[in-house]
Amino acid sequence: MADMHAEPPNANCLAYVFGPFRLLPNRQLLLRDGAAVRIGGRALDILTLLVSRPGEVVGKKELIDFCWPDTFVHEDNLKVNIASLRRSLGSDSDEPYIATVAGRGYRFVASVDIDRAQPPATPASPAPSKGLPTRPLALGRDREIARIASALADRHHVSIVGPGGVGKTTVAIAVAHQEVPNYADGVYFIDLSCVGDPQYVPSAVAAGVLVRPHSANTLADMAEALRGKRVLIVLDNCEHLLSAAATVVDRLLDAIPTIRILATSREPLRTGLERVYRLPPLDVPAVGGVKTAEHALTFAAVQLFVARAQERGVYVLSDADAPLVSAICHRLDGIALAIELTASKAATFGVPALLSMLEQRFLLLSNDARTAPFRQQTLLATLDWSYRLLSDDEASLLRFLSVFTGTFRIEDVVAMAKAPGFDALATVDTLERLTQKSMVSADYKDGALSYRLLETTRAYVLERQMDAGERDGALEHHARHILTLYERAAEERGWRAKRDWMSDYICRVDDLRNALTWAFGPTGDRLLGIRLTVAAIPLWMEMSALGEMQSRIEHAWQVVNDMKDCPADLVMKLVAARASGMSFAHHLAPSIEGVWQECHLLGCETGNVEYQLHGLWGLAAYLIYVGRPLEGIDTLHRFLAIAEAAGDGPALAEGNRMMGMAEIYIGKIASARRRLEALAAGQPRSTDPVRFARFQAERGAHVQCSLAIAFWISGEPDRAMQVARSAVARAEATGHVVSQSNVLAVCAIPISLWTDDLASAATFLAMLEANGRHEDIGIWREVCRFFKSALSAKQRKIGAAADMKARLQDLIAARNLLRAPMHYSMVAEALLDAGAVDEARETIKEAGRLAQDQVANWCMPEILRVGGMIATAADNADEAERLLKRAVDKAEEIGALTLELRAATALSEILEANRRHSEASDLLAACCAKFSDTTDYAQLAAARDRLRRLRRCGRLAWG
Repeated sequence: MADMHAEPPNANCLAYVFGPFRLLPNRQLLLRDGAAVRIGGRALDILTLLVSRPGEVVGKKELIDFCWPDTFVHEDNLKVNIASLRRSLGSDSDEPYIATVAGRGYRFVASVDIDRAQPPATPASPAPSKGLPTRPLALGRDREIARIASALADRHHVSIVGPGGVGKTTVAIAVAHQEVPNYADGVYFIDLSCVGDPQYVPSAVAAGVLVRPHSANTLADMAEALRGKRVLIVLDNCEHLLSAAATVVDRLLDAIPTIRILATSREPLRTGLERVYRLPPLDVPAVGGVKTAEHALTFAAVQLFVARAQERGVYVLSDADAPLVSAICHRLDGIALAIELTASKAATFGVPALLSMLEQRFLLLSNDARTAPFRQQTLLATLDWSYRLLSDDEASLLRFLSVFTGTFRIEDVVAMAKAPGFDALATVDTLERLTQKSMVSADYKDGALSYRLLETTRAYVLERQMDAGERDGALEHHARHILTLYERAAEERGWRAKRDWMSDYICRVDDLRNALTWAFGPTGDRLLGIRLTVAAIPLWMEMSALGEMQSRIEHAWQVVNDMKDCPADLVMKLVAARASGMSFAHHLAPSIEGVWQECHLLGCETGNVEYQLHGLWGLAAYLIYVGRPLEGIDTLHRFLAIAEAAGDGPALAEGNRMMGMAEIYIGKIASARRRLEALAAGQPRSTDPVRFARFQAERGAHVQCSLAIAFWISGEPDRAMQVARSAVARAEATGHVVSQSNVLAVCAIPISLWTDDLASAATFLAMLEANGRHEDIGIWREVCRFFKSALSAKQRKIGAAADMKARLQDLIAARNLLRAPMHYSMVAEALLDAGAVDEARETIKEAGRLAQDQVANWCMPEILRVGGMIATAADNADEAERLLKRAVDKAEEIGALTLELRAATALSEILEANRRHSEASDLLAACCAKFSDTTDYAQLAAARDRLRRLRRCGRLAWG
């Protein structure tokens, strides 16, 4: 490629001729019917390479290497220039010129002649741009420039929006330079920063586009002068003149559809045709996310660092340096000035030392560029210069804002400003001045304005805070403010939309952590730390951050035990959260029962109905999970009585949902289904907003989860799978990992396995495993492993049955006894399929013993069926028939139609083998008749096929 970079292909020829066009590479000129065509330099290079090889596919990488030698650019830049080139060649032509070859590159498809004759005289040059500054160095901004240029091709008005100092003007000027060839009547740059009064905006714009108004209506005069012209107008620094600038843009675009407007502003102009492009800092790698130089150089911030380091000496980014440079760029927030100044000292200090200096907040990185202003010669000098320009009020407020670790909002600023004694109006004014001076960065997100201090600024200001002796006072004030926020958050859960609530409070979690660290530290306030811990519990639950929650709560609990005089309401809430965390642990310790009981008693002592309910709910759940459903049902009756007396509708619904599940386990399937269907009828639609997880999980998803189990066992497995998928989708929409994991483990995965939908089982298992990587919810860890081995057994993998048995033992050891009898029956069947008849027999005996101890009547038909199959394999036909008949009868007794069909099918096979076709037919006919005609799943279809075959056999026998 090196020779291609030196000169264009076939540079000795005078011209390439195609259609009405003549391309003269040596003169960088494209003519159409003798007239010059406006075309950018990059587009001209692309055209030159393509026409020199007509009919050939020229790869994207080859085109990029030819047009941007020794420079990294994003592929979007090539696409934009191809689009620009196609426009220059004329979209109205009947003959196409450039074809896209998907995934490979581009091909010049028109015929090309080489003409060595003298070309005609050079026509007049294109109209010059007006007021456009010299093209700046915009390293690392190729992607943004390309996307903004592409947006301009589609939209009449594009606004580059972002906080002060992010580089909006630089990018706008670069875009304007690139677009000059596409605007035959000129590109105009107008800096509105010098316009102080909105009434003068029309006059400033008119002057910028060289229109001399001849009436009182300046906008009308501009519209008349520019009518029909193809013009790009760049309006820079619109934020202080938003309304006036928007009026000018709307009027001009309405009157002149041929023009385009590119604006820069800290906020959108909100015109009718505006497309907003929010300009971020330079792309930086995630911490620890880069291992190689090649990977690091895909980030704009690293590209800039390397370019600036190379200007001061020979520097090549190595794989060893790549993670360090990436960390430097991340530490510097992708801010170009900080990166450039830091990179300039790479040759002096070395990259490892630079990172160490930054981590220790040593910003004394002198710059030898003596021609630069003093304030730009070192990072420290830059910050010192900016800090010294602040008024006392501005400096004081900035120091107190340095306690925030990330973004903060105006209410946070007002709260912190109370420490130095500022009132709200003065605070807002001071904040605005700090933003204008780029000491505080402002950004709009989701319609809200937020602020942050860049890491370099924050590190510097923290030092000034220490110098002023304000550190401890600021941290205490900050902790009390964070406590106020999270106590308010706990109250708002009762009425706010979950998405808005999470958006407001999840972004403050780092400030919460810092406040807790201070509160429990040597100079902190331990009671304040306990209150902070309690206030944060709802957020940790909604984040599914169970590990962090439990760790923080246990620390606070130790402090409570040391204090001996902690307020009862705080103790009660800590106890409830401890019980919740313990309930999700890998091992369901017997002590959990006592903690839930303590929660209920504390609720009674304090007269707090919510925690009375919470304690009983948790106790009932625990009892059911460890195989004590009858005790769980008794507890639920107490729960429902309190909820009904309190008129607590959501609690009544949750109590009935859990009661329905408990009824299924003890074999009251018809009652459970009626209860759950009534609940589901009152549930919101799947498209309605998701709810908070009051009882550890989102109620809408859990009602569907429980109903799916009821549908499966009562004879509608196909419908059960539909509802299970809906429950998974509902839980996924909540963004609540606990809710989704519960739904996957309790209904979606087992129903998939029980209905032999192995593809769905694999998908759901992958989701549960992914959730485990996000947040290790201990209670589901062994469940996931067990179901993975069960899937392998279903897939007839060697050794899967033995592994399934081992996983079940791990599950039992963790005291996760929910559905243990059913799980034993699944293992027994897998062992039977693997030929381990004796092991299967012992395992099914254990299943029967557990079912009896737990009153797990729901799975007795399945245990009896598998026992019958084991007896068949052992050539004990009488025992097999006896057990299978009991299975059919038991399933019919409890309304477990799906399990009845399984047992009836197995029994019919034995009867048919013994030539008792009529009995087999009658048995299957009676069972199949109980299913709806619309019910359709594999086991039912197979039973109906068997029934038809048996009836044919019967007719033949009679005939």
